[in-house]
Amino acid sequence: MSVAAEPAQGVGAYGQVLRLPGARTFVAAGILARFPRATLSLGIILLVSAATGSFASAGLVVAPLVGGMAIAAPLWSSRMDRHGQSRVILASLGCLVLAASGFLALVLTGAPFWTWLVAAFITGASTPDLTSAVRARWTVLAPPSQRNAALALETIADQMVFIAGPPAITAVAAAIDPAVAMLGSLGLGVIGGVWLAAQRGTQPAPAPRDPRRGLVLPPAGVVPIAIACVALGGVFGSFDVSLVGWAELRERPWLAGPAFSALAVAIAIGSVITGARAWKLSAAARFIVFATLAGVVAVGLPFAQGSVPVLFGVILLLGLAVSPVMVSGILVASARAPEGRVTETLAYPTAAMSLGVPIGGVIAGAALDATGPAAALVTIAVSLAMAAAIAATGEGLLRVARRR
Repeated sequence: MSVAAEPAQGVGAYGQVLRLPGARTFVAAGILARFPRATLSLGIILLVSAATGSFASAGLVVAPLVGGMAIAAPLWSSRMDRHGQSRVILASLGCLVLAASGFLALVLTGAPFWTWLVAAFITGASTPDLTSAVRARWTVLAPPSQRNAALALETIADQMVFIAGPPAITAVAAAIDPAVAMLGSLGLGVIGGVWLAAQRGTQPAPAPRDPRRGLVLPPAGVVPIAIACVALGGVFGSFDVSLVGWAELRERPWLAGPAFSALAVAIAIGSVITGARAWKLSAAARFIVFATLAGVVAVGLPFAQGSVPVLFGVILLLGLAVSPVMVSGILVASARAPEGRVTETLAYPTAAMSLGVPIGGVIAGAALDATGPAAALVTIAVSLAMAAAIAATGEGLLRVARRR
């Protein structure tokens, strides 16, 4: 299905990939399909905190939700590779609707708290990673020379949902009811998922069953980047907690929202630039270099916290530096995906980032409680340094293994 064409440079590269047959339709469906993974945790925080009056209880419920998402994402994606995306997407969405409805019923009826934790895990495990399903379609549709732009476009789509989703969910929860906000997020995801499942022409062909395969484990070439993405996810968890604490201590809690939006907008802009460039460095090298650069930028966060404009300037620079890291991680997974395991392999970086978010949040929260926002902001730079170090060490070990 690939269209042989000389790759365009600059912003024209995006127009070129979007003109590929069926691309615009599955990109649009993918944006809607992202909503549950992007906003369901926030919807549950709003719902549980309203029901219990405790944000601590809400945090406890979100932990098994995110854990379920991270564990099950490669499993759902593996089934997509084996049986075709359309069948598995519809089955997973059915499971998600049932699980989320059950969770909602338990909360609204005041069931024992432990049942909420179980239902949250089941809801997370029922949530498919449709972002990897969309990205896998680009490996069918776009030739390798155009995949940098195509996968950068998907990172931009991620940020669009993270920019628009949380404010919309919060506004609906405040104006109507948190349960309605949660159902709205779920409804958008189901609409997008069903729309994506209906587009069979752009999905990868199902791979035949391999009787030798047992457990679903990541390919060796993707393991270093996947582990590094746990630390990368920690960046976002640390950022969220640190900025909330910083804004509250300044007695202007509303500043946290614009800070989150500033980071998301900067990542989106950086992704546009990343996809428009023709890079000489390999995707793995770009991951390491830009993670290191972003870590250097992040060192400035604790020093900039005394001034709102300066802090926001550093946040914008951080987003610009982080965006090539995110795009490069997906490119590495795409290039190293074994035949018949594309969707599964692309799920590992995003699942790893999901796993890292609560870890980073817990560490930053402990630092915040112990000494204040400055220490919490330091954890962002530490997370980026760990991401760069893990990726560099892993790539070195892979080279040694290949030589042997």
